[in-house]
Amino acid sequence: MLAVYYIGIKAAFLFSLVHAFVRFEPLQKHWLFLGLLYTAGVVMLSWVWFVAPQEAPDYRAWQIFWLKTGVIAVIYFKLLERFDEGWMFWTLIIAGLGLVYF
Repeated sequence: MLAVYYIGIKAAFLFSLVHAFVRFEPLQKHWLFLGLLYTAGVVMLSWVWFVAPQEAPDYRAWQIFWLKTGVIAVIYFKLLERFDEGWMFWTLIIAGLGLVYF
């Protein structure tokens, strides 16, 4: 049941960051900050719900997870900043939300 809450909060957080990125012009220059902010949020959520409650957590797998999440999120926001208009931007928004989310 906790996984459902984790997935919902993670989706809402990513959607809100992308919405703020699209809506506010000054945020489009801060793609690195938004990528790292998303990574920090996902790392915190995964720690609270999946890593901390375990008797013997696998810290190495968790570190690899947040490194992959960080790299993908930063690349995603950089591509959104690079292609700020047109069909490529909207393709990145729609397809990228699924890629970054999972």
